[in-house]
Amino acid sequence: MDFKWIPNALTIARCVFAGLVIWGIWNAELAGVAAGAVTPDMPPEDLLRHTVMQQLWYQFALLGFLSGALTDFLDGYLARKLEAQSRFGVWLDPIADKLLVGAALLGLAMVLKTWLIYLPAAAIIGRDVFMTWLRTTPAGKAVVDPSNLAKWKTGFEMAAIIGLMLPLAFAPADMAADASGATPLVFVIGSFMLVGLLWVAAALSLITGWRYIRATRR
Repeated sequence: MDFKWIPNALTIARCVFAGLVIWGIWNAELAGVAAGAVTPDMPPEDLLRHTVMQQLWYQFALLGFLSGALTDFLDGYLARKLEAQSRFGVWLDPIADKLLVGAALLGLAMVLKTWLIYLPAAAIIGRDVFMTWLRTTPAGKAVVDPSNLAKWKTGFEMAAIIGLMLPLAFAPADMAADASGATPLVFVIGSFMLVGLLWVAAALSLITGWRYIRATRR
């Protein structure tokens, strides 16, 4: 039986997972709005139901992202193992990667609402959109193997996104503040470290993008 269709199917599935990520975060935000609209005379069970539903949607989004990241590994591995490399797969694979990361970054920006996320997310997404367009031009159609710097960029992106999504999906609602209402130091340090990773990924995105532009002009 011929299984050479599997790598391309996994790449297409990653595009679907990207849509599920943004859909999950969007529904989590709607559940959060519903929880915020609870009136004092409303039973506590209603607030609990909305809060639990919000967290379930965040878990759904995280599962979608992790599944998409898994397909990113599997499609390349199986394409080499099955000798099933195709022009379609080469074209779609980087687009699927950018859709998955872009969906997660848009979702995090929508949830966290801070310029510390807006700026690196805009840099990464803007660079990815530009690179996708550039690769459709005659100058950009040359195959360029991913550099070690690009692999580090991807690693930082994945680590930052997963790290920022995990508390949304699994941390109890009352865990972000102690009895005095202050945010625990471990949350502050952890958040800044993850945001720092995202900024590093954004810087590497711009550097690798500039290198690619220079390569197309030779």
